[in-house]
Amino acid sequence: MVAPSGRHSVRERAAASWVDAESAVTKALLLGVFCLGLVAQFVQPVGDALEGKAYLGGAILSLVGYVLYAEVRRLNDALRPEARDEIRTEDLRQYFGRALAAGRPERIRIDAIGYTGETVVRPVLRVLEDFGGEGHPRPVTIRILVPDFTAPMAIPGKLDGDGKAVDDPDFRAALLAKAQGFAAALDELAQDLVGRRAVDARFRALHITPLLKFCLINDEELFDGIYDEVVRKTARTPAERQVLDLMGYRASLTRWHVRSGARAREKVAQRRELFDILWDLASALPEPPSAHA
Repeated sequence: MVAPSGRHSVRERAAASWVDAESAVTKALLLGVFCLGLVAQFVQPVGDALEGKAYLGGAILSLVGYVLYAEVRRLNDALRPEARDEIRTEDLRQYFGRALAAGRPERIRIDAIGYTGETVVRPVLRVLEDFGGEGHPRPVTIRILVPDFTAPMAIPGKLDGDGKAVDDPDFRAALLAKAQGFAAALDELAQDLVGRRAVDARFRALHITPLLKFCLINDEELFDGIYDEVVRKTARTPAERQVLDLMGYRASLTRWHVRSGARAREKVAQRRELFDILWDLASALPEPPSAHA
């Protein structure tokens, strides 16, 4: 999670201090009014002094009303979802599960941009296997966009003799095979669920830099992040070399929900528009060689 700026920290501390001070002053005033009323009840001079103070009762009622209003507002703020929060990538499964268990909409739609599709496919497979056709067997549409690993790219790639990133066709082929494996796993599950739940799962590929990752559930929830690690590791086949891989499974995702306010709705709409544009520009994921045998 990104650390807040110094300005925001000062503002938050000041707000917290005001809330504490406001609470303390309000409690002191209410306690003082209570004690004054109690004294006036038993000490005649004080009671005589307060008698006929027409505005005192109104002031007390106003103070009580203010306290109640402030508490209701704080309760409302506490119940309202945050405009954004951070989740771990492995927590996606519970959100997919909630979407399948909910009573709406008629069709569940999951759209994602990723590296090989692993971040979404693994939890989706588990959730669909668990739910099967039980509960609300609404149709599910899954669309996953991955980089075009048939085209040269520097990252993922390998290090040349000067320590620079260059294309590595063998590594790209391995990543393509991985994406094809996830696509095949979704297809296989869709076949297993025929008659219980309709699952339409599609992969497409586009020649884009594989750094951005996000997932949309319907038009309501967005999980937004990046692949924040470039890892150097040794590959030994077909020849030993240093390859450059991307890692993001352990990275946190920023969760936005449309019910959290205008900022969240705008963010979800922006990612929806971006995904739809890129999806229309993309081509079908190449089939593995065995499919042509």
